[in-house]
Amino acid sequence: MHSHSLLKAVGLFVAVAALVAIATACGAASPPQTIVQTVQVEKIVTVQVEKQVEVEKIVTVQVEKVVNAPAEAAAPEDNPYRPNELFAAAEDLKAATEGKSPPAGAKFAFLTNNMSPFWTAAQIGVARASSELNVPIAFQAPTASDLLSQQLSMLETFVNDGYTGVTFSAIDREAPASIIEKAVEQGTIMLTMDSDATGSKRAIYIGMSDYDAGRAAAEAALEIIGQGKVVGLVGFATAQNAQDRIKGVNDVFEGTEMELVEVLIDDIKPEVALSNAQTAIQKYGDDLAGFITFYSYDGPAACQAIKQADKIGTLKLVAFDAEPETQACMQEGVVQAMIGQRVYFYGYLSGYVMNAMSILGQEETMKVLDPYLDEFGEDGKIRLNTGIDVIKADTFDQYKAYLESIGIASQ
Repeated sequence: MHSHSLLKAVGLFVAVAALVAIATACGAASPPQTIVQTVQVEKIVTVQVEKQVEVEKIVTVQVEKVVNAPAEAAAPEDNPYRPNELFAAAEDLKAATEGKSPPAGAKFAFLTNNMSPFWTAAQIGVARASSELNVPIAFQAPTASDLLSQQLSMLETFVNDGYTGVTFSAIDREAPASIIEKAVEQGTIMLTMDSDATGSKRAIYIGMSDYDAGRAAAEAALEIIGQGKVVGLVGFATAQNAQDRIKGVNDVFEGTEMELVEVLIDDIKPEVALSNAQTAIQKYGDDLAGFITFYSYDGPAACQAIKQADKIGTLKLVAFDAEPETQACMQEGVVQAMIGQRVYFYGYLSGYVMNAMSILGQEETMKVLDPYLDEFGEDGKIRLNTGIDVIKADTFDQYKAYLESIGIASQ
């Protein structure tokens, strides 16, 4: 057979094989919601012809690709990282508001405490909720050098501009109280997530138990490190989440051979976090057993400092959150444990709760959410507890499988 004919036959064979394989794969799956996309698939085909001459040809096949919509994908029910109760809470809110619409001109806002990869999953959750509800939800973050002042100014703007509802992560647990009070008086729905404005008139707090998360981090450190001094890295000393996490660590360490000797503050500046980690390594020398990092970018900062000091495996690292760089550090063996939040649901559930409260009112919405709420100190049963993930090297693949099932890479 001539080489030209052979190449033509191979090209046709590959095209048909590609179509059959894709059709078979799609048919084997359960019937998902699908998006049909036309894509170009290029494949290098190597064949042998007479005289054993290697010939390469690019074969282009046009196929119909069926993609599972991320919102419809589901990890196996037995995956320990899939929070079935949070999916159920969202479904209950959807059922309670089915066939009903928010007030005309309704608009919501979601405000973070900074701009970092940590918030990407929440932004995806916000966008999906906005799309499903067909109501605008603005996603914003402070970026100025004085993050607290800017966040308070942004909150005031949302309230003055007549937003129907606002959800935010409080940089300072007390500072927003007067703004929240004014908002509630004029009928604006105010929620907190990630870090609470404790004692204020916000309707609900969406987030994990930061105290329990601190305890989980300390227990992981006891298992991984065992004894010695550890240093903490954190963004804001004034934030509720930071204070509760640190308290959880100290309570677990009490009476053990481990000590959180100090917590270094960086004001959400990764370069300062790196400098703090480097300083701790120099200051404590061989007496330093490891780090517990409390904010998402602090893990990568400590990871970099450990690598620079050539102390991989010697200095252990328990890091809050599982953003991309922290995951990479775990794969490199620098991070031994990650304490994960369900950040995607901070965005997704916030959208649905604000929407429900604008339709049903706060009291009726709280009744719908009652099975998913728990006590939050003196404020009573107002926390929608999103739970905690403890991820180690031997469970990292399961965690990644869950993230992929909802179409996100990190949180």
